[in-house]
Amino acid sequence: MLGPSPRTVVRVGSRRSNLALLQTGMAVNLLQKQNPHVLFEVVEMATVGDKILDVSLSKIGDKSLFTKELENALLSGEVDLVVHSLKDVPSILPSGLVLGCVFARASPDDVVLMAPHYRGRKLSDLPIGSTIGTSAVRRVATLTRKYPHLKFVSIRGNLNTRLAKLDTPPAPKDNCCLTNPSQSYDAIILAKAGVERMGWSHRIDQVLTDSFYAVSQGALACECRQIDNFIMNLLSGIHDESAALTTIAERSLMRQLDGGCSIPIGVRSDLVLKGDLNYSQLTLHANILSVDGGKSVERSASVVFPDKVPINDCVESSCKLVQKSSGYDDDELKAALDAASIFMGVLVTPSSEISRLRMAIAQSLGCVVAQSLLLSGADEILYEIRSQSSG
Repeated sequence: MLGPSPRTVVRVGSRRSNLALLQTGMAVNLLQKQNPHVLFEVVEMATVGDKILDVSLSKIGDKSLFTKELENALLSGEVDLVVHSLKDVPSILPSGLVLGCVFARASPDDVVLMAPHYRGRKLSDLPIGSTIGTSAVRRVATLTRKYPHLKFVSIRGNLNTRLAKLDTPPAPKDNCCLTNPSQSYDAIILAKAGVERMGWSHRIDQVLTDSFYAVSQGALACECRQIDNFIMNLLSGIHDESAALTTIAERSLMRQLDGGCSIPIGVRSDLVLKGDLNYSQLTLHANILSVDGGKSVERSASVVFPDKVPINDCVESSCKLVQKSSGYDDDELKAALDAASIFMGVLVTPSSEISRLRMAIAQSLGCVVAQSLLLSGADEILYEIRSQSSG
């Protein structure tokens, strides 16, 4: 808790969609509990991704589709912090901005919502040619590979809009008066975290637990100005190191592959506690596919984190770093010793040396898996995708 402060009002930027406002509300509630003397005001704004709804995300080409306007408001001083779905945040942030916390990572899995006439079924049960709506090339590539009998088409709009489209009955096939009938869907694919946060768990017909998911899916993050010590300290109070470690590894992988909305990259992170000891092992699985799902490369690697402080410790401690003989490289140790170290945009202040070492190790893990993918044929897939995009 920060207690009384000269700054009694904090302006929080948010997208205008129902889900974005719900997630911003989650952040505000957490912050308010720890800082009852501060008034948090939500400032709503629309982003490019919210405005352009007739073009698939992969074809728009901008990696900052859902963040640019919010970040501009931060840089201009219009707001003090903004709340993001971390999967929307590019791996490189504008100069002067950082992620002051990562928190509330819910299930990162994708889920299937069926149209009323197919409720209770799974994708494998649907008839040949059934139409499935999704906004992600990753999902199209992955599911085309597994369910070649289905037809995948783009669906845009906020979650309310997509659900309404799913529930709209298809136009009669013999209706000659409809010159431009709207697209109908037999199912749509969404992120489980968003569906559950909207209170729609009862609409989930299938959880794709055996599939890779999007980088950072299910996690939230708050972005702020790096020089704003008051906000940085405030955000450190709701930081979740477990969520940060998995997403830092995933974002590091994405940066190494120069991924974005047009590249079908999938991940799966497993963070496991080892018995009663205060350390954990992180395994990062990842794959990259051709756009049509015909080619796929998959690799994984694991790291074990130091156990000198509890996994969620974010305060300065008297713990000393493990010695160089423990196997950690110079760059990781240097990053741990530097309180200003930034890990895939994440800068938590205050933080302990051990927590920074863990983040450095997670960042290195992403690089290792990315290089393994490239050496195993992912470079050819990336070249093919980028050649098609520029052609």
